[in-house]
Amino acid sequence: MKKFLFVILVLSIAVFFYFLSKGAFSHVTVHEEEMPGYSIMALTHSGPYEKIGGSFERIQKIADQQGVPVKMIGVYFDNPDLVPADSLRSLAGIRVNPADSLKMASIEGVAPHVIPPGRAAVVTFETDGMVSMILGAIKSYPALSEYMAASGKAASITYVYEVYEEGATKYVMQYE
Repeated sequence: MKKFLFVILVLSIAVFFYFLSKGAFSHVTVHEEEMPGYSIMALTHSGPYEKIGGSFERIQKIADQQGVPVKMIGVYFDNPDLVPADSLRSLAGIRVNPADSLKMASIEGVAPHVIPPGRAAVVTFETDGMVSMILGAIKSYPALSEYMAASGKAASITYVYEVYEEGATKYVMQYE
């Protein structure tokens, strides 16, 4: 029995430190930032946001095949608190320059989109894989929503998106 309890204790400590390393206990800070705007080539996704992964895998494969650098971005059009999960609309995209946009323009299902430059509330969360990205979203969106409501800017949100960078993800609520 002592060995069993010891194993449970060791596993619990390991799980705790794993989630600690992924940012589960990190405090998020919302800051204001001027976003540069993005030209993207993207696949449309309909349905639950947590199921967009297949679209990201597909756009990454297309970009790789076309020799386009993979700089991912996810764009989310609907508030999941107000819209049924099966009706949510989003984009799985690659940030591109004009030449790379042309390389991807002829691929069926891939469409261009532009996010104009603008002011935004942003949380930058250290990420190193899927677990930390999920934790980042779980922690960032409530903080961003609270910030936007408290500042009176919630009604002026124009874009909600995630910019995936090396070692970090920016969770963004851009507004007018």
